[in-house]
Amino acid sequence: MYSEANGRAKEINSTEEIEAILNLACSHRWNFSYMVASERRQSSHTTELVAVNAQAGTITVGSEVKYSGLQANQKVVFRAQSGGISIQFETEMLGSGGNALSNRLFSECRIKMPEAIRFNQLRKAIRVDCNDLDDIRVTLFANATRLQGLVADLSTTGTKIRFSGNLTYQFKQSRMVTDCRMRLPDDSVLEARVKVLGFFYDREQDISYLRCYFLEIRENNELMLADLIQAALIAKPQPVVHF
Repeated sequence: MYSEANGRAKEINSTEEIEAILNLACSHRWNFSYMVASERRQSSHTTELVAVNAQAGTITVGSEVKYSGLQANQKVVFRAQSGGISIQFETEMLGSGGNALSNRLFSECRIKMPEAIRFNQLRKAIRVDCNDLDDIRVTLFANATRLQGLVADLSTTGTKIRFSGNLTYQFKQSRMVTDCRMRLPDDSVLEARVKVLGFFYDREQDISYLRCYFLEIRENNELMLADLIQAALIAKPQPVVHF
């Protein structure tokens, strides 16, 4: 089990969430590395995440891992990073079977699908209160349902969204990874892949709040987002609050 290093680190145990995050890291080519321990020290080496096979319970990584002196069933720590987030997990090497020659010719290495992943937000960002700004409408896709809400606050790394009514059932799995679309005040559209970090239902106001972190966002959308936040800060200076 991983310990929580700070308030922005989360441990993920759900098999579906682990698969979704690893597939995201694979498709977007996150920086991937693994740790090798010797008697004197630990060293980090780069590799790549080639494929994820959830049905077989395996992950395919680059051949560097196979030739690093690690043995089958040996525990190895892998890390991946993209922008302001990182993941880390411990798993085992898997034997590739067959004869020695075919193993050497095989250019990739298989490891066991991890039972847990440590998900960590690396950077802090100022967020702005959007309640006094023009409405930023949000469409969020949750369990094959399209939900409509409004942005409550926003930063370059994430957002808090408010929805009318009690959506506890829709977000009972409050660590899901999903797609989000925001329509900005100038009518431009920002699309992002987000990870839900938390859910809260305000019974008195009958409003549900969802805290999300941006996993993937297009480069031009990042510029749009930064410009919007900068304009909001100029129009109404706000206290520094960290996401």
